Amino acid sequence: MRRLYYLAEDLETTESISARLHAAGITDWNFHVLAKDATGLYTHHIHSALAHHQKDIIRTGEIGAIYGGLGGLAVAAGVFALGLFAWLSSWVDVLIWGLVGALFGGMMGIRRGSKRDHFRLEAFHDDIERGAYLIMVDVRKEDKARIRELMNMEFADVAYRGNESTFVRPFKTSTRVYPQGLNR
Repeated sequence: MRRLYYLAEDLETTESISARLHAAGITDWNFHVLAKDATGLYTHHIHSALAHHQKDIIRTGEIGAIYGGLGGLAVAAGVFALGLFAWLSSWVDVLIWGLVGALFGGMMGIRRGSKRDHFRLEAFHDDIERGAYLIMVDVRKEDKARIRELMNMEFADVAYRGNESTFVRPFKTSTRVYPQGLNR
């Protein structure tokens, strides 16, 4: 799946886009709007972006789990190799401590990510603060061209701002989102 990013300047245009994309087969599950004030979205029955779209909880949770798991494995393997604790007596115990480290690291990563904006949305921060509406549309690769054409033909004044995979890779940066503002 690909996530297409568009910036609309007003709520009426966003509502028109929502209605048109729903008519074209895009469900609420695949249509999200991020705005500075979500109240207008709610009153116009526009699907607002969810917490995992707004905050970096998934990516930082994955990174935390990786580092925590590796750290837990390293410490447990060292303790096991040195024979410091009798209760750490097999490699199974070492793997369990690696899992404990991964869980702890994942929780700490989620906690950290809940306090910062999603890494892919950093390019849109200034636009959203100015009052623009970020429209995120998730489409299958084979439908991407059809939705792009529909948006270009019917909503030419809405700025296309790139696309990314919906799959979150923990160490990959956002490279297909364009950082230009509304004034093209």
